[in-house]
Amino acid sequence: MRSGTRSVAQWTLALVTIGFLAASSPGILAGGVPSNRTETWEFTLPIRYLTSEHLEFDGGSTVDLHSDIGFGFGFGYNFDEHMNLNFEFSWTDANYTADIVSGDFPPDPTFSASGSMDASSSTFNFTYNFLPKTITPYISAGLGWTWIDTNIPTSPPQTGCWWDPWYGYICTTYQSTATESGFNYGLGAGVRIEPKDSFFLRFGVNDNWQDFGNYSDTPDILSYRLELGWKF
Repeated sequence: MRSGTRSVAQWTLALVTIGFLAASSPGILAGGVPSNRTETWEFTLPIRYLTSEHLEFDGGSTVDLHSDIGFGFGFGYNFDEHMNLNFEFSWTDANYTADIVSGDFPPDPTFSASGSMDASSSTFNFTYNFLPKTITPYISAGLGWTWIDTNIPTSPPQTGCWWDPWYGYICTTYQSTATESGFNYGLGAGVRIEPKDSFFLRFGVNDNWQDFGNYSDTPDILSYRLELGWKF
């Protein structure tokens, strides 16, 4: 199911991009056209392809994150033709496999596990557009906070019941899971294209470092981005 959803998303993005570029090819070819970004707001929809990553933790345990598609939304402000500040909220649901090393002495055999983790991030990004044109390369730097839910249970399931005003007697089951959070920071680079006065695209690559505190080194996670944006 996951691979099928990913393929649909990739083809949808490809068709949307080709459609906008085809409809606006004269404007794109005229890359020397001045832009009109100064003192405008932006709404963005970033779609990220996150590459696989090998993580090593204290004690020898390791986690292999599988590649996946991440989504998000953001709001930004252009101070002038070059400088932009953006707030972005993004999320992903990635599969992983792990090799768990025993902490006992003498140690028990290492065992493997697999699952799916949920991750969401809130990030402030500063972007510098090199040219005051409708086509311009850019660089960016970001700082934010990431929340991770490993979906690994930490306690038995607990059931609670109550009387709902509309639906009557309701019972639900909840199970707490292992979570982690920490700072993330990164760098990015790419190209911004404005085929329409109010619409733009950004194609880029980002390298983000995730802080897991004292549990591991700070791994970097590479992602490729297609960003749809509206300027107003």
